[in-house]
Amino acid sequence: MQAFFARVDLAAYREQQQQIAEQLKENPPPRAVLPPPTRAVGRPKIKRTADAVLASAAAADALVAQAESKRGRYTRWFNEPLLVNDILKAHAETGGSARATVALLQKQASDDRFERLSHSTVASWFDKSGNLLARHQVALDYGRAHATSTGRSPAMLAEPAAEDAICDILLQLRASGTPLNSHTIRWVMQAVLQDKCPELLQQLKLSQSFISTWVRGHPRLQYRWRARTTAASKLPDNWEEQGICMAQRMAATMQLHKVRFIRSLRIQRQ
Repeated sequence: MQAFFARVDLAAYREQQQQIAEQLKENPPPRAVLPPPTRAVGRPKIKRTADAVLASAAAADALVAQAESKRGRYTRWFNEPLLVNDILKAHAETGGSARATVALLQKQASDDRFERLSHSTVASWFDKSGNLLARHQVALDYGRAHATSTGRSPAMLAEPAAEDAICDILLQLRASGTPLNSHTIRWVMQAVLQDKCPELLQQLKLSQSFISTWVRGHPRLQYRWRARTTAASKLPDNWEEQGICMAQRMAATMQLHKVRFIRSLRIQRQ
């Protein structure tokens, strides 16, 4: 290696460094060309002012209002078993008056479910005798038969009087402060169905899931289950007084119907 390169001492090395520094100072090297920055994936974000956002929101609300006001939009009432049964019930209560039916439904409903219902629509469902037209009866039967499990039972929909009686009792119990659970509701339903339509008990299985679905979906109830507690199983403060009253009612009923075999049976056993 020493044969190809001349020997350089420290002074010569520093002199070479100084010469290279002067040359770079007079003729600096060109800067490296950087590649252009890559754009992020997707569309570039557009910075919008607050006025632009408010203006676009107002325009969207105007389009929605315009679309809702257009003619031709209607609700297929017979595809909604819960709504159409309420309409038919109100129609029967008002004596077949379409205007009174719509007014009653809109007054009783807590929301706007019947806001788009017109008296002309209701009147077109019935003939001159007040009977439901055949095509609407077919649609009603089809909707009841294909009701999903998330709604009210088709069997219960066929007995609106029994449903109303059950709701009346449950609402009275709730108003008096009685805690309601699935057992209490099942007893009420069994008593009412046994009295009004006993054949329905052969079709229905009053299970926990059925009762829960029914009380949640019924428009008069719309209950919400709370966390399971023992509040409904606790004795009330006046349980002794209630027990005495129950015994008195039993004695009065036995006296009324002349039930005397219990005492004679007890004497025979002794």
